[in-house]
Amino acid sequence: MRYLVMTDVAPEDVLERARAFFAEHSSVEVAEEDGNRIRFSGEIGTARIRVDRHHGYTNVHAETDRVVGLDITDLTKRFLYTLGHV
Repeated sequence: MRYLVMTDVAPEDVLERARAFFAEHSSVEVAEEDGNRIRFSGEIGTARIRVDRHHGYTNVHAETDRVVGLDITDLTKRFLYTLGHV
């Protein structure tokens, strides 16, 4: 599944919040990290989060390898809801 959210939160803060959220709410671990993106992976699936700035807002692109069920997709959506949307 793919998601796009626009927020006022700075890109580096989005990634820091993602690290904290996934660490607190799941057993997935950071599998890869590069400047503006982070990938989490574990038994429940894989999530990729990428951020960029556009017109004064942060675009948060999230993608998971699962479609339905209590897995990484639900966790990723819960994380996106914690960000202030514009």
